[in-house]
Amino acid sequence: MQYLVTMEFVEPGPLFPAQQLGQMVAETILPSYDQLASLVANGTIVAGGTLVGSRTATFIVEAANHDELDQLLEGMPWWGVMKTTVVPLQAFAQRAANDRALMERIQAAG
Repeated sequence: MQYLVTMEFVEPGPLFPAQQLGQMVAETILPSYDQLASLVANGTIVAGGTLVGSRTATFIVEAANHDELDQLLEGMPWWGVMKTTVVPLQAFAQRAANDRALMERIQAAG
């Protein structure tokens, strides 16, 4: 099953010291990018990247089920500082088959 995932950095606010920001980049942000690159290399992430000029990553994940995806996302170092949105994707062929069946039911009723 494929999922469209968007992860957006939650701004820590103006009281967040620069030293802590540097530590966060070193300990959570860069390791997360490394993990994403690894997931691309092994085919778990089909496509994706960061939105230019923003702190948002968007990617398509291939996972067996919701639980597998949930574990993958929660295992990312930046999980606690990202707002995550997940949308399950339906294959084009499956959607076309559903629409054909609907069209046939409509035609049969008419």
